[in-house]
Amino acid sequence: MNIYERIKQDHDHAREVMEKLKETTARAEKTRHKLFGEFKLDMWAHHKVEEAVFYSYLRDNTKMSDDSYEALNEHHVANGLLEELDTFPVASDEWGVKFKALCELMEHHIEEEEEDFFPKAKKLIPSEVADLMGKRFDARKKVVLAAIMPIDEDDLKAA
Repeated sequence: MNIYERIKQDHDHAREVMEKLKETTARAEKTRHKLFGEFKLDMWAHHKVEEAVFYSYLRDNTKMSDDSYEALNEHHVANGLLEELDTFPVASDEWGVKFKALCELMEHHIEEEEEDFFPKAKKLIPSEVADLMGKRFDARKKVVLAAIMPIDEDDLKAA
């Protein structure tokens, strides 16, 4: 799977989870908490690995530095909203409103990346490099997710 397919796979999953979360109400506290917890960790890992594997190459080795910096800034804003949402009670209406704002930003970023950024990058990145990036993205994301996953009681009991 090349880098574009691998990133698109994450985008599709993010869209799916965002839709599920947008459909919840403040009364769906357990569902919101579980889905958001997984979504937050996945987005943090996605952003960091995408920045290291994909954007750093485009920023440093091609004429796409402005586009790369814009995408990095969008990641920064999205991660800030994820952090804020993590401090709000998921059973509040305010959480739902703020989550919808995050979704608007994420949907814009995903659309821009897939429709504008990818076609430009495909002209600059050889297919064998895109394939290697896809493999590196996948391997690194697994490591990052494992590293940021909160420790639970079962982990502590097994130690």
